[in-house]
Amino acid sequence: MLQTLKSVVCIFFLSVLNFLRKPKKRGKNETKLEGEKMVEIKNYNKKSIYDYNVSNQYVVEINKLKDGEKASIVSDTMFKTMFQNKNRIKYSARLLSYILDISYDELKDKIMLYKNETDKEYKNDKNQRCDYVAVIDESYVNIEVNNNSSIETMERNIQYINSIYAKEIEEGSDYKYNQTIQINLNNFSFKDHDKVIDIYCIQNEEGLMLTKNITFVQIYIPNIRKKWYTEGKKSLSDLERCILALAEPDIEIAKDIIEGDIIMEEYVNESVKVCKEKNFGESYDKEWALKEEWKKVGLQQGLEQGLEQGLEQGIQKGIQQGIQTGIEQGTINSKKEIAKNLLALNISLDNISKATGLSINDINNLK
Repeated sequence: MLQTLKSVVCIFFLSVLNFLRKPKKRGKNETKLEGEKMVEIKNYNKKSIYDYNVSNQYVVEINKLKDGEKASIVSDTMFKTMFQNKNRIKYSARLLSYILDISYDELKDKIMLYKNETDKEYKNDKNQRCDYVAVIDESYVNIEVNNNSSIETMERNIQYINSIYAKEIEEGSDYKYNQTIQINLNNFSFKDHDKVIDIYCIQNEEGLMLTKNITFVQIYIPNIRKKWYTEGKKSLSDLERCILALAEPDIEIAKDIIEGDIIMEEYVNESVKVCKEKNFGESYDKEWALKEEWKKVGLQQGLEQGLEQGLEQGIQKGIQQGIQTGIEQGTINSKKEIAKNLLALNISLDNISKATGLSINDINNLK
């Protein structure tokens, strides 16, 4: 009983901390993070994607696997297993062949997996790991899977691409900037924004590009699922079919969606075999169990669909009081206390670091 109560308290305050990291609901034309002042440019007022409200309809849930299911690519465990393995290059090559202007056969031969840890600019900078980085000729391709819809996730991804872009700059050397393409597979979407794919680059109002070396490709998985549900399989492009087969947990549905694409049919079959492996199962179960802890206290849905209303309107009196307490005590000491409790629950150091913002070294010093 005590252990269960301890778990609930830890997860609740962890939820509060995550809430505090989320931006306050923004008004029209307001895209800055809470507490930040943004300098505006005269006669220049552009809309941001975060001027739209986040939607969690049609998202892919990470649940305990049942008979007839495989792990979705939105699972961190599945993505690492299938995309960060040099013996499975063909699967990322297939996905990229639908996005880049390079054939699948060329990509399969040219892709070289690169280290996915970004370089530190300063000694005390935190280590950050990208999900996937590949070198194709002299260009870099970074794939990120985003289950968190907060603006901070997008800002973090921008940091990743900047680090890769300037990776080969060394003191005293000639300046060399890498062409870098970041592809974000987003397990969320925005209301009244039904596009499956958005491509962003640095350009002026007339569309003249400042550089071709930095490109963002935003792909919204829920919008693909919505299109499939409402318009049917025949409405899907090859790229959409590919992503849906990667993301869809139901094995028979995934096979039906990708029928005729030999490489992706192989992906589905191999992913089913992988899910039966002991090591994979243990890693996936830990990932799933951690998410389940959030659901047990009833805050997962609130975090995903608008927990920001908790302060403005109140969820329930007890939760509102807890959030207020979290605000008052949301200091580094509180984070350390939460980290200690999570250590006692045998939560991994990486997950504790992500949840609290503390470095691995700081967490180790708490043991």
